Amino acid sequence: MTTTTKGKAKALAALKKRRAHPPKQIDNASLYAGSPMYFYCKSCGWLADTKPESYLDRPKPLCEECQALKDLGWLE
Repeated sequence: MTTTTKGKAKALAALKKRRAHPPKQIDNASLYAGSPMYFYCKSCGWLADTKPESYLDRPKPLCEECQALKDLGWLE
């Protein structure tokens, strides 16, 4: 098994673990006005981005770990 294959297997195992045990998500609608908004990864459910309530740019759809997997072509 090559180093890259071992790294891929380890990264995909970590993704599987994150998907199996996602953290409790904060409901943005229940926060006070002016509170930061929380956005969660579309792949694993972990926190991907936090923006102020008046954000203008789009939040990141993936967390850093899933984005790295996508950049490597390992995430569908």
